[in-house]
Amino acid sequence: MDDKPRLAVSACLLGEKVRHNGGAAEFRALTNEWKGHFDMVGICPEVGIGMGTPRPATRLVNDGESIRLVNSKNGDDFTSQMLEYAQLQADALVESGICGFVFKKDSPSCGLEQVKVYREGHAQAVRSGMGMFAKIFTTLYPHIPVIEEGRLTDPRQAEHYFTRVHFYSLWYHEGKKGWTDKAIKEFHNVNKLFLLSRSPDAKRKLGRLIAQGFDNGDHPETVALAYMTEAQQSLNVLTKTEPIAHAMERVLGPTDTTATPFAPLPY
Repeated sequence: MDDKPRLAVSACLLGEKVRHNGGAAEFRALTNEWKGHFDMVGICPEVGIGMGTPRPATRLVNDGESIRLVNSKNGDDFTSQMLEYAQLQADALVESGICGFVFKKDSPSCGLEQVKVYREGHAQAVRSGMGMFAKIFTTLYPHIPVIEEGRLTDPRQAEHYFTRVHFYSLWYHEGKKGWTDKAIKEFHNVNKLFLLSRSPDAKRKLGRLIAQGFDNGDHPETVALAYMTEAQQSLNVLTKTEPIAHAMERVLGPTDTTATPFAPLPY
């Protein structure tokens, strides 16, 4: 497979000047270090619904019945426009073959966690929300790996996330051939050591999921989608070293714990 995985990214992180203040929030690791490994597609939901740049900042407001997306200056409500746009844009992105999404943290449209939510008529906020676009996307497509750029500053979290994206990319390209019972079993068998190294319980859970799906007579496409959804949920935990060592022992046999960890290489 020669194609680079396609990655959706909040456009401001790619250096596009689409923020409410007319600036960008370029995340240089994406634009410099990782850009050559992915086909990156910039998305700004607020610009997508027709808001100009610059513009008044938006905020999430709890009116007692629902969470609304409103203009922080005059209270104009953009909730309906964002909900409609989010569903259409999410469908279009997935149809285009994206294998992951990097969201802008703290954004009322794109933040994944701890986004400020204001009570109507109050000046103070609580960090309990999720960006409106991000919430629609992750609800519609829970099998696609997502992350905020803030977590990618940690090398271990970055490596773990991009491994999830690569795993999804393998699944996506295999699925383009058409899923069959045999193809699902082969995909699981080929990737079982990867799953074992990343999430000790994932391999067993996914094996049961496949078996139950076949027993129920579910269509292979349905089983494959359920498989990736469960896989990404299981993989959405930072890897510990113990499962990796366990998987290596399954392949290479028990390791010599008395060996010097940084012994000179034999050349």
